[in-house]
Amino acid sequence: METHEGNGHVSGERLRDVTGERVDVSRSAIRAVSAAQANVRQAAAQTVSGEEVEFEEGAALLVRGANVEIEESAVVAVVAGDARVERSSVLFLLAPRVSGDVRAVFTLPAAFAFGFGFALARWLAKRLPGR
Repeated sequence: METHEGNGHVSGERLRDVTGERVDVSRSAIRAVSAAQANVRQAAAQTVSGEEVEFEEGAALLVRGANVEIEESAVVAVVAGDARVERSSVLFLLAPRVSGDVRAVFTLPAAFAFGFGFALARWLAKRLPGR
């Protein structure tokens, strides 16, 4: 795997890191994209970060930025100041401002219910006879 530095377009490659002021990536597999303005389309990435991030028709573990747009993608975690999500699945979404068609997989009520259930199960397990 290689590293690509500088502005421009990367397509159809398997890269370790892509960095630059403005980066466009399509049909590639990337470990990390870091740019002031990052546009990622039809790609798989471990992390994508920048001030302005557009992520379309791809998959990522982490997408973070001041302004993040996710369309038709699957992302484990999004951390943003302002997030717009359309027709996508996001497991963890951390943003003060969210818009679009957001289908939360792990909502705040679900987190509380999960935490309560876990604590109750641990409490019961400690009180079972023979332990």
